[in-house]
Amino acid sequence: MILKGVAMSSNYSKNALMTFLDTMVAKGLMNANTANGLKAACAKILDDVADNDDVRGIDVNTAVIRYNNRNPGTLAPNSLAEYKRRVSRAISDFVSWVDNPAAFKPRSREAPAKNGRQVETTAKKRPAAHGRDAPVPPNHVAPTVSASAGLPLSYPLRPDFLAQVVIPRDLTADEARRLGAFLLTLATDFRPAGFGDK
Repeated sequence: MILKGVAMSSNYSKNALMTFLDTMVAKGLMNANTANGLKAACAKILDDVADNDDVRGIDVNTAVIRYNNRNPGTLAPNSLAEYKRRVSRAISDFVSWVDNPAAFKPRSREAPAKNGRQVETTAKKRPAAHGRDAPVPPNHVAPTVSASAGLPLSYPLRPDFLAQVVIPRDLTADEARRLGAFLLTLATDFRPAGFGDK
């Protein structure tokens, strides 16, 4: 399953992207868990992209919004953000590899150690690389509410913008009115009642 640079030189298809991720694992250039996470994200977010479509023309942000519109509520906002990061990384690595296989350097692999000092340096760097590739959202700040208390919701406010909010699962009508009033104050054209009146 080794891909030749010449054969891949003009193939930027989604199908070739998926094969690329398998190849990186086969060559030992990418951790299998990392590759599987990238593949899973690509499979979900790019499910409406044809196998032969050129992935260089994909706007990942728009693809995430389209996925969420097709599958509302399936993924929480932080999961959508992580999937967006993974798909962006997969496409970026893939395009770099196809453009120049000889110069391609995977992000998650350190240079092989040649002496004791380099072994130590590599060992120190691995936790950071692992954290970057771990299948969890990159947000290192602890959430202020538990998953059971909050209900993450996404709303396609505009064709190119996905609004996100986390509300209590037992939201009351009074709380909803207060939240709506607060959002109203954020509008750029909002004017308080009586503002400018004479």
